Amino acid sequence: MSGDDDDLRRVGERTWTVRYKIPLAVVTGLLAACCFVAVIAGGSVGAWVGGSGLVLLVAWVVVFRVLYRRGY
Repeated sequence: MSGDDDDLRRVGERTWTVRYKIPLAVVTGLLAACCFVAVIAGGSVGAWVGGSGLVLLVAWVVVFRVLYRRGY
């Protein structure tokens, strides 16, 4: 029952995930574009760096969505 009270209290709060959702989306998009360029235009090292960056960005998006849904 107390978990429901916490959820209701958090609805009205402006958490960091709500506050920074748009700026983080813009930065994530720019980093994804840089990683795509590195994969396409870079040599073998650029492809590895860009591919690794894309994997990390996908993981970051998944983590952020979980935090956003839980109200952090």
